[in-house]
Amino acid sequence: MSRMRLIAVPVLAAALGLASATTASAATARITKAEYDKIKLGSSIATMHATAGSGACKLQSDSSAGGVRIKQYECKGDKPFSVADFTFSNNKLEIRSQVFLDGGKSNGRMTKAKYLKVTRGKTIAQMKEITGAGTCVRMAQTETRGMRSSTYNCDQSSTFGVATFLFENGKMSIRSQAGLR
Repeated sequence: MSRMRLIAVPVLAAALGLASATTASAATARITKAEYDKIKLGSSIATMHATAGSGACKLQSDSSAGGVRIKQYECKGDKPFSVADFTFSNNKLEIRSQVFLDGGKSNGRMTKAKYLKVTRGKTIAQMKEITGAGTCVRMAQTETRGMRSSTYNCDQSSTFGVATFLFENGKMSIRSQAGLR
């Protein structure tokens, strides 16, 4: 699977979450971050359903090719606009991703000076040390064999400004900012 696909999964999941969150009824089962964390790579579809609760995850696609059966599930999250996606290959979890399940909100203390210090190769812990506790919050994460990616947003409150950092296997690989002072 390409890096662009891994990066695109959380973005697509966010779009799907926005579309489905507005039509969901209050009685619908929803997955929590704690439940998501319990569903590890290699888990079965039955484990996902048992962990997330009845009705939280819906089959989105089911296909077969070359003796491999791929099933993709979407689970509505318990936070506004949140969603989790699980992709199974022959009933074993191969890819998992979530958007907005963390439910965190930035404290608004991001600055351009802090942004410039978070350079390629820095770890998530180093980013948090540079920016300060509560400044950057994880918005999305994706995991597959050999690859983990996480996206963090960091807000500036005095005027509009935001920084976004993408971490691959715990190291910052891509960053962007708009309006930081």
